[in-house]
Amino acid sequence: MNLDFPNKLDGTARHNLILLKCDSNALYETIEQLKNAGVNTINVGKELSEKLLTVEVSKYIAIEAQEYIHALIEKQAVGIASGKPKIVALYNLGILLDQSLSLNTENLLKEFSKNITIVVVWEHDYSSGLLHWGVEQEEYYLNLSDIHVAEEGAAYEV
Repeated sequence: MNLDFPNKLDGTARHNLILLKCDSNALYETIEQLKNAGVNTINVGKELSEKLLTVEVSKYIAIEAQEYIHALIEKQAVGIASGKPKIVALYNLGILLDQSLSLNTENLLKEFSKNITIVVVWEHDYSSGLLHWGVEQEEYYLNLSDIHVAEEGAAYEV
């Protein structure tokens, strides 16, 4: 896999959001390659679930979740190419669709990607801007069709 896309980033796009599609069998290999390229990776499901275990008042869970994810992305984003925007990779995003969190995941990703390049490492189904989870495609998906999502290896501008 060719991971030279950070060198192509220019930071002038409205959203710097990259879809890095990989086979489910190659997820951890892809994550290791990102780490070797200097890109920090965040297992969103693991990190957020651990944080939410510490939230004592359930009515604040959505606010805590959003603030924690934002802080985590800010903390983990790194500049790996001179003159290019900071970058971070996210995977295992399913928790962001949990109804009890009441998060608008698409808007969160858009907001984060204005200042930081967000690489979504995706090992599930993808078609026409919709990122699907397995057999429950109609119920669990991310709709990123209204912003430019580039698949690694394709010709793109971000």
